[in-house]
Amino acid sequence: MGITMNEKLLSGAVELRLRKVMALLTSPLRALVVWRRRRSAANRLGALPDHILKDIALSRGEIPFVASQDADWSRFR
Repeated sequence: MGITMNEKLLSGAVELRLRKVMALLTSPLRALVVWRRRRSAANRLGALPDHILKDIALSRGEIPFVASQDADWSRFR
């Protein structure tokens, strides 16, 4: 009563398709989460007064670039 090679291949193919479907469904969600985090970081940096931005060596023109970088912005909450 062992599993035949065809059954193993079939179950592997089904698993692969399920993974692809899950990736298609979760990818836009991940992109939305990343976009919201970056937007939040840009808003928070933009709310700082100029003298504080100067203290951290950042100009207003650099805020979009800095916020777009991959970073752990949760530590600034």
